Amino acid sequence: MVAIPSFWDERKLLVFIALIIVASSAMLLEIDAVREGRQSLFDEFAASVLAPLESVMTHGAQAVGGEAYALTHAGSLAADNAALREKVKELGADNDRLHAVIAENGDLRRMLAMREAHAGRSIEADVIGYAPETGRKEVTIDRGWRDGVKRDAVVVSGAGLVGHVVDAGPHEAHVLLVIDQTSAVPAYLQRTRSWGIVVGTSLHVKMKYIGQDKTVLAGDMAVTGRGQVYPGGIPIGRVREVDKKDSALYQVAVLDTFVDFDSLQHVLVLSAQ
Repeated sequence: MVAIPSFWDERKLLVFIALIIVASSAMLLEIDAVREGRQSLFDEFAASVLAPLESVMTHGAQAVGGEAYALTHAGSLAADNAALREKVKELGADNDRLHAVIAENGDLRRMLAMREAHAGRSIEADVIGYAPETGRKEVTIDRGWRDGVKRDAVVVSGAGLVGHVVDAGPHEAHVLLVIDQTSAVPAYLQRTRSWGIVVGTSLHVKMKYIGQDKTVLAGDMAVTGRGQVYPGGIPIGRVREVDKKDSALYQVAVLDTFVDFDSLQHVLVLSAQ
């Protein structure tokens, strides 16, 4: 008796034949890719689909491992972080000290240049007192008449004019600053040789009595003129702005002083004229 193949047997046979065709085609494509030196379809599929999946799984495993490490080493990590923060703090303090030393060395070099520019005896001093609450703008220095400091002696820093001594004790003296309202210094503008008087305003200084025929520009440098107290040529400041009124006899220039009076530390006392 001959068996009659059923419909399902025919479908299985067709599927089997189709699988053979697909496998053969894939093999032929693989052989063709190898001959041409390129990736096969299977390799490209693995790179585009499987590789990202592997990356996700790897990162997930790393994250889990990192969390596990952090949990098991929490104490040592906290100690390391504390040590690093302390080290950063120490480095910051060292950096601040280095900048302070550099700034102080710069001040001392400028003071040496100022001393060489003004021949004669001079006395180094430090500012030891400043009373900002008083109306008078003056500082106290740590040198007095026993050190050779006398009344009316001119006081400078490495940057320029500070003021003059108004009284001297045995070991200290008071210096009236040029920004004080009672201060008056004969001066001239270097570029135009325009003469005037530099007076204080408590906050800054201004140069008065400049002739209306003089051209004054922002940035012009003002220096001391030789007089009964002050030697000539000591830098005072630069012109910030000019007040010139047609109805006035003179023009006035507001100056930015070279000396920073808020951070004044070292000064040089020149011999009285």
